Amino acid sequence: MDMSAFTGKFVEEARDRLTSLGGALLRLEQAPGSDEIIAEIFREAHNLKGSALMLGFVDISQIAHQLEELFVVARRDARVIDANAFDLVFRALDVVSVRLEELARGQSEPLDTRELSEKLAALAVKTDEQAAGVSIGPGGAPGDAMVSGPRPPVPAARAPAGRRPGLGQSLRVPVEKLESLTHLAPEMVIQSLKASERHDELRRVEATLNRLKDRVREVRLAPPTSSRAAELGEYADALDAISRRMHALLANFSDDQVRLTLITEELRQHVIELTMLPLSTVFDAFPRAVRDLARSFDKKIELTIAGRETELDKKIIEHVADPLIHLIRNAIDHGIEAPDERVRHGKPAAGALLISAEQRGNRILVVVRDDGRGIDAVELRAAAVRKGIATAADLEGWTNDQVLDLIFEPGFSTRTVATDVSGRGVGMDVVRVVVDGLGGAVRVQSEPQQGTTIVLDLPLSLALLRVVLVDVSDELFAIPTAAVRRILRLAPQDIPQLQHGRVIDVMDEAIPLTALGTLLHLSPTAAATPHQTALVVEAGGGRFGIIVNAVHEEQELVFKELRGPLRHQRTFAGAALLGNGEIVPILDVQALFDLAVRSAPVPADVPSMLARAADRPGRVLVVEDSLVAGELEKGILLAAGYDADMAHDGVEALEMLQQQDWDLVISDVDMPRMDGFELTARLRADERLRDIPVIIVTSRDSAEHRRRGFAAGADAYITKREFDQVQILETVRRLIGRGHEPPPSPESPPQDGRHDRA
Repeated sequence: MDMSAFTGKFVEEARDRLTSLGGALLRLEQAPGSDEIIAEIFREAHNLKGSALMLGFVDISQIAHQLEELFVVARRDARVIDANAFDLVFRALDVVSVRLEELARGQSEPLDTRELSEKLAALAVKTDEQAAGVSIGPGGAPGDAMVSGPRPPVPAARAPAGRRPGLGQSLRVPVEKLESLTHLAPEMVIQSLKASERHDELRRVEATLNRLKDRVREVRLAPPTSSRAAELGEYADALDAISRRMHALLANFSDDQVRLTLITEELRQHVIELTMLPLSTVFDAFPRAVRDLARSFDKKIELTIAGRETELDKKIIEHVADPLIHLIRNAIDHGIEAPDERVRHGKPAAGALLISAEQRGNRILVVVRDDGRGIDAVELRAAAVRKGIATAADLEGWTNDQVLDLIFEPGFSTRTVATDVSGRGVGMDVVRVVVDGLGGAVRVQSEPQQGTTIVLDLPLSLALLRVVLVDVSDELFAIPTAAVRRILRLAPQDIPQLQHGRVIDVMDEAIPLTALGTLLHLSPTAAATPHQTALVVEAGGGRFGIIVNAVHEEQELVFKELRGPLRHQRTFAGAALLGNGEIVPILDVQALFDLAVRSAPVPADVPSMLARAADRPGRVLVVEDSLVAGELEKGILLAAGYDADMAHDGVEALEMLQQQDWDLVISDVDMPRMDGFELTARLRADERLRDIPVIIVTSRDSAEHRRRGFAAGADAYITKREFDQVQILETVRRLIGRGHEPPPSPESPPQDGRHDRA
C-alpha cells in the first residue's frame, strides 16, 4: 500500500492535535497539577506518535515520544515542570508545526531533531529524579544549561496558522473549485440585474405596441378612404394578439424574475459563507503568542478573547492576521506596565488584554483593548516636533484625535530605545495601510493610565461592496458606503472662500471642500440650481468634502479588480458592472483624500473663523439604515432650521435618546437589530421618553403595517412612495412647531399618510 496517499490526512489530523496540545499546555501553566489536563496532553502526544510512526515520519514520532515520556513523569509530580520546561515543550510543538507545513508542501526531507529530542529526554530524566527527591548539583544531568539558560526569543510576527477544519462533519473541497464557484456567483448577480433591465425593456415594448394598436384602431374606425382599410383591420387584429401574448409573457417573466432573484441571493449567501471562516482560525493562536510575549517582558497578562465564532472573509482574515499581531505586541510592550509599576498605580499586578470581534450589519469590528498606561499625548506632540512632522504652533490647534493619529505616521515612535518587539517605528502605519486597502478603517481611543482601545472596522466580505453612486460631469462613480459620513445640500453662503481654499463647517469641524470633477480632471458641467450637493467622506487621514452633481441610490455591486494598465491607477480601487451593462469605477477614498489635502490645505485656526451661531429651534433624530434616505431627511430638516442627527438602527437610536434631549423622532421600519415598530413601542414604555412624538417614514404602505405603526404609538405614518419635503416639514411643524416656514409648493400631495395620536 502506498502510505504517501495518507500524508494529507495525517497533516490535517496532526495540525488539530498540535492545536489541542498548545491549548492544554496553556491551561496547565495556569492550573499546575491538573490530572485531567496532563492526561489530555499525554493522550494527544501518544496519538501523534502512533500516527507518525505508521507513516514513517520518524522525526515527528521521536519528539512526540519524548513529550509522552515527559508527561508520564509529570503525572507523578507536575510541580517540577517549571516555566523553562514549558518553553522547551512549546518550542518542540513549533518544530513539529514547521515539519507539518513542509509535508503539506510536498517536502519529504526529515528534520534533524536529535538535539531537541536529547534536551527533552534530559529534562524528563532530571524531572524524574527531582520527583524522586534526588539532588542534582552543578555537574548534574545533561540539559542543566538549557533549563537554566535564557528564555527563547520572541517569535517573529507572522500570520498564525490557526486551527484547521476538523475531520468530523466537514467536506474537503479543492480550492480551485471554490474559486470557480466564487466567480460564478457574482456573475449570476450581474445576470439577475440584466434580467431586470430586460424586464423594463419588455414593458417599454408593450407600451409602444399599445400605442400602435390604439392608432391603428383609430384609423380603422375612421371613414374608409382606400382599399387599405381592410388591411389595417388585419393589422389591428394581429396587434391585439401580440399585445395579449406580450401581457402573458410579462406576467410569466415577472414570476421568473422573482424566482431568479431569490435563487441568486441564496446562492450568493452560500458562496460567501463558503469563503468565510470563523475568526477562531486567527484568535486561537493568540493565547500562545501572549504567553510568550508576557514571559519575554516579565509581565503578567490576563487575556480575554470574545467573538471567536464571528465569521469573516478568508482573504480578509489572511490580511489582518499580521496587523493584529502588531497590535498585541504594542499592547504588551508599550501599553501594559510591569507588575510593580501597576501595583504602585493601584492596579492589579496582571494587565488585562481583550481581543474581541462583533458583527454589525455588513461590518465586522475587531477590538484590541488593554488597561495599560495609555498613549501619552504630550510625548506624541514632542515626538512630532522632533521628527519634523509639525511645529509646536501647529500642534496647538490639533484635536486629541488628530494627535493620536500620529501613531500611524510611517516611522513614528516615541521610543528612544528599540526592542526586539517594538519601538522601531514600524507596525502601526502598516496596520492602517492594510486595513484601508481592505475597505476598512482604524480608530484609536486612549486615556492616560486607563488604557488604549484600537478598533478595526472591516467589511464582511470582499466579493460584494456596498456603494453610493454619484454623478460627476455626466459620469457615474461609486464611493464605498462605509467611507461616507454625511450627504449635504449647500447654499453659497455655507461655503466660505478662505485664503487656503473652500471649507465647510460640519459639527464644529473645519473640512476642506473640493469638487470631485476637479480631483478627477473632468470638464465641469453647469449647475442647474444654486445649491450644491456634497459628501463628507472619511479616509485614514481624516475627513474631507467632495462636491458632486447628484447622489443616486445605494447599491451592492460585484467588486472587480483593475487589470492591465489601470492596475496602477491610484484614483480607482476597482470597478463594478451595473445591471444595464455600464461599467462604473469605484473610487479609492484614501487617494482622493491625498489629492484633496494637497489642493486645499486647511489652517489650524479655521474652526474659529467658521464659528457662527446657528438657530436650531427643534432637535430631530432621524433613524434610518439607508445612508441616502437618512441624509435626505436630515438635509431637509437642517435646511428648514431644525437641529437634526442620524442613527442607523433602533439600538443606536435608543442610546442617543438616553444621552441627549430630543424633540421628535423620524424612523424607518425595516432596520437591523431593532426595527421602527419596536423602537416606537420602547419609547412609549419609557417614562422619560414616552412623550417624544414619532413619525414613521417607510416603504411599507399596507393597511396592516399602518395599523401596527399606530398601535405601537406612532404619531404619523408617511410612506416613502408619498414622500415630499413639504409634507414631512408640515408634519414635523404640526407635532413640535419651532421651525422655519418651508417654501410654498402648489404641487404638495394630499396628507393622507398622517394620523394624530389622541
